[in-house]
Amino acid sequence: MSGGKLPEGWATSTINEMCNLNPKLKLDDDLDVGFMPMAGVPTTYLGKCNFETKKWSEVKKGFTQFQNDDVIFAKITPCFENGKAVVIKEFPNGYGAGSTEYYVLRSINGLINPHWLFALVKTKDFLTNGALNMSGSVGHKRVTKE
Repeated sequence: MSGGKLPEGWATSTINEMCNLNPKLKLDDDLDVGFMPMAGVPTTYLGKCNFETKKWSEVKKGFTQFQNDDVIFAKITPCFENGKAVVIKEFPNGYGAGSTEYYVLRSINGLINPHWLFALVKTKDFLTNGALNMSGSVGHKRVTKE
């Protein structure tokens, strides 16, 4: 890989080209799903989600929606800088909802492995770049979608 060239068959891409941001779900109101507030999102690589089971009808509006294999990360300070992020796994029926202060990344047609995407959002470069590009007032700064 001398000279900054990628191996044959590789290409550069952006997250926007590989993932849908904050996709919505349409589920049966009686379905059990996981509900995870910000406190339930780990800051470590191997941390587990802490969630409770609720009916979809209770959490489908006014919360961020996600499903198994989505990558979520906090968009508000200081949670973003603290690295609150996780690959969603083992949620009831594969679905969940939680804080409106999450960004959800869902791979488009398997273009990127969710664990690689998770590793990317945990890098120092991603966290530093996001922190430098926050908007909003002190105490309520958020990472922009760009």
